[in-house]
Amino acid sequence: MKKIMIFIYCICLFLMVGCEKLKETVSRNDTKLKVNPAFVALADGDSKLIFLDKKMNIVKEIENKNKFQSFSIEGNRVYAIDDGTYMGTKPSMLIINLSSGHVEKKLKLPHVPSSYAVLKQKVYMASSEIFREGMPFFVVNVSSGKVEKLTFTSGMVSTIKHYKNEIFITINSGGKSSEHSNVYRIQINDASLSFHPVIKDNIELPPSDFVIEDNKMYCVFTGFSYGPRPEWVKNPERYTNKLMVVDLNNGQIISEKKLSKPFPQKIINIGNKLYINNYTDLDMKGGFFTILDKNDLSESFFSIENPAYFDYNKRFEEFIVSNPQNGTLRLVKNGKVVKKIKVGDNCSIVKAVQKK
Repeated sequence: MKKIMIFIYCICLFLMVGCEKLKETVSRNDTKLKVNPAFVALADGDSKLIFLDKKMNIVKEIENKNKFQSFSIEGNRVYAIDDGTYMGTKPSMLIINLSSGHVEKKLKLPHVPSSYAVLKQKVYMASSEIFREGMPFFVVNVSSGKVEKLTFTSGMVSTIKHYKNEIFITINSGGKSSEHSNVYRIQINDASLSFHPVIKDNIELPPSDFVIEDNKMYCVFTGFSYGPRPEWVKNPERYTNKLMVVDLNNGQIISEKKLSKPFPQKIINIGNKLYINNYTDLDMKGGFFTILDKNDLSESFFSIENPAYFDYNKRFEEFIVSNPQNGTLRLVKNGKVVKKIKVGDNCSIVKAVQKK
């Protein structure tokens, strides 16, 4: 009888502790953060998603032992993906509330994700998996978690962005199929998800990154700054350290410019300027931002060590820049590093929270 009473007592104690932990979790999840995040970043080898305030203080951490592959911010939500490549895991997306920092929902993904964009409560996602039909491209309804559409692309999709309620993607077909390499506009209301090439000229490689503003597409090409150049690329110089400006209305190339600094990677638009980080993933090294005047495409430069990823907070007029080599994030204002914090090895993607 005594043993039975001890057993019942242990069960009750376990339930009480469990309920208390659940209560704490719910309470913590329902409480807003004391300070609104200004930036979000992947840190500590991509195993942590951290929220930072405008002074670069960490106000929230979300850990993932399987590591996050990427994340994006739309409205008041962070959409973070786990590619499911670790044993016992499956591809998924976490939807996180920016105000409270708690995970609202976890969506199962049918394929290993490579890149994506969120528009009007739908996730437009490309996969790195290869099938006979091509590489999967699918649409997931955020509310229901169901896959609404599925098609296949003729090559690897590396960049997906939206502009004026349209989705744009880059496809690199490579090899003999390089005639299909381009930036494509997707008709999102089309049941078949039809793709339409944007650049009318025949290009052998898609841009490494692009940004669209005032119906102009500014494309940056990293190309082949060093190392072997594939035989199937007939004109490699055209796609090496280049900027291309395309009229979005008719797909015509307005101008092409050879950039002074090698390894242009990402491009963002701020007012009348374009900012490009010069950085090589292979060596994890770089030393500049290239700043272009959109009127005449003249260049100026800002020296900064290893600017792997960067973004700009329009409200505070500040950049956040990551350096994976020493695991630091830097806050840059008026061309000067005003703060630097250590966030663990191999910090990578950074995003600014844009309040409307």
